[in-house]
Amino acid sequence: MKKLAAILCSLILLCAAFSASAEVPVSNLYKPNMPETLRTLLGGKSFTAAVTGYDTTGEDEDAKFYLTLTICERDRFDAAVIENLAKGDIITFSDGTGAMVMEVTSDEFGVTVKGGEDNVFVFSKEKDGTYIASTDTENPFYAEVFAVRVPLEKDISFLDWSDPENLEAPEKKGFDALLDLLLEKTDFEPYNTTVTFDQDGKLVEFLYTYSPWN
Repeated sequence: MKKLAAILCSLILLCAAFSASAEVPVSNLYKPNMPETLRTLLGGKSFTAAVTGYDTTGEDEDAKFYLTLTICERDRFDAAVIENLAKGDIITFSDGTGAMVMEVTSDEFGVTVKGGEDNVFVFSKEKDGTYIASTDTENPFYAEVFAVRVPLEKDISFLDWSDPENLEAPEKKGFDALLDLLLEKTDFEPYNTTVTFDQDGKLVEFLYTYSPWN
């Protein structure tokens, strides 16, 4: 009996040792702090942006996702420039396009300029007194300010307001829905995309809105 008990004890100790050796050690993940310049630039702010890149590193559960965002701002013109345009003047935009002014008309909504190739540009006055520009089909002109590559975390808030039938509020979705649209090569452009960063410069919200060019 004593011999049987000794054998059982040995088996229990052997199993315990094997179980301990099979345990996966716990690892902590440490990442460098966000550069202070980038934190100051992004922290607590929202921007209109275009998604100009998407990539991943690692595989399966270890996969990490990144977006390259090009931050954009509307082309703006001083009131003194737009309100004094004359035939023969040349006006250019940040995307490299331009036109010679052939005709200028003004009304309570702004200034309309007809170019030499029958291009039409509309300048609307903002509250700060400057004018923003668009085509006669309401396609706005943007300046590309800077580009930044940021992690796309799985806890991101994805707000989808791209359905023209939905007038109430954006639909709250998540990482998987945004990833599906990225894989479908959806055009995320400054006229339909707003990104928001928390105080630490982490991308926390991605708003996709309706546009006739979606």
